[in-house]
Amino acid sequence: MNLVDQWLWDIGNVPPLVVELVLKDGQSFYAQSVLQRDDDSRTGVIRIWDLRALSSQDIEDLKTALSSSTSRKEREDAVALFPKLDYANLHLHFDDVAYCIEWHDRFWPTEERRSAGFRDEKSTG
Repeated sequence: MNLVDQWLWDIGNVPPLVVELVLKDGQSFYAQSVLQRDDDSRTGVIRIWDLRALSSQDIEDLKTALSSSTSRKEREDAVALFPKLDYANLHLHFDDVAYCIEWHDRFWPTEERRSAGFRDEKSTG
C-alpha cells in the first residue's frame, strides 16, 4: 500500500474542514472517519461531512463554532457543537483518490492552541 493509502485508511474521527479528499474526477469531500476498508478489493467506506445543505453563512458559523471551542475534546462531537452538520458515506476504490489535504496548519485542533485557526489573523491582533 502506498503512503497516501496507508495514511488515509488509518485516520480516526476528524473535525469538519480538516481532512479534504480530492477524487480523480475533481470532486472533493471532507473526511469524518473510516468505516471499512478491504485491502483485497482495494475499496472502502469513508464517512464524510455532508456540507451540501449548508449556506456560505452556515460555513462561516461552523468555523466560528470550531474556533470558539477550547479543546480537541469539544470538537469530537462536531454535530453537538454545530447541529446543522450531517454525515454521508462515501464508497470508493483506493484508486479513486487523487490526493488528500490535511489542513494541519490552520485547522487541526491542538490542546496548546485556543483557536482552531478559523479567525481572521487581522482581527485577532
